[in-house]
Amino acid sequence: MIAQMSGAGVITQLVTDALSMNAQQDWEDVSLFTPYLNDQALINEYADCLAVQTFLRMTSLPFNVRQRPNVEFISPDGIIPLLRINKTLITGFHQIVDFVHKKGVTLTSHLSEIQVADMRANISMIDSLLTNIELYILWKHDETYQKVTKDRYGSVYHWPLSTILPILKRRSVLSELSDKDWEAKSLDEIGEQAEKVFRTVSVQLGTNKYLTGELPTEADALLFGHLYTLITVRLPLTNLTNILKKYPNLIEFTKRVEQAYFKQ
Repeated sequence: MIAQMSGAGVITQLVTDALSMNAQQDWEDVSLFTPYLNDQALINEYADCLAVQTFLRMTSLPFNVRQRPNVEFISPDGIIPLLRINKTLITGFHQIVDFVHKKGVTLTSHLSEIQVADMRANISMIDSLLTNIELYILWKHDETYQKVTKDRYGSVYHWPLSTILPILKRRSVLSELSDKDWEAKSLDEIGEQAEKVFRTVSVQLGTNKYLTGELPTEADALLFGHLYTLITVRLPLTNLTNILKKYPNLIEFTKRVEQAYFKQ
């Protein structure tokens, strides 16, 4: 892409090096900071927060969930959830997974190189497509924005911020979607993208317990976060849920992961 490392690239490398060194710390005093999940978090945020919780439970690493109204703004890069281990802050699903891997804790030791590559491809597809779909519905679909998004996003702020911040956030998200050629898509096209994701992971899952067989990986954690959210959260637009219901093995997968890691 860019032949020379930019200033942002230098910063990224410095952060990566720091995480590698900080990964040697003992796993203690670990907190996962999220928005208020029941009252504030939007579906993409809820999915990511749930995915990280699921991944950490799969690794059996202890942590505490701390819900705060301003996690988006205390996060160094605005990405949530935010993991704090001692004085180190790690943001978002991907960086948290990478940090845990650097501590020598992995869910992929039983996989071949080809399976690891397939798993990473699944993560990329799930993350990029489902997140864009969720952002489109939340901020582009007007009924969802008016009835759900703006109230939840502004719920923790006093007026006039409760009115102003959702408007500013909507402009920002729609601009990002436009840059990715998603803002101009129709609802039918959004449904086609959702169908693509659900069909692909449904075929790969088949009758297996998890995407790669009998043991879970971070791809299962991420998939569960999104599927559980789409199944359980009520939105004015029901298209995604109706499409998802066409794949019963994905519904069963979601129930199975919930039972294994959240109802023990």
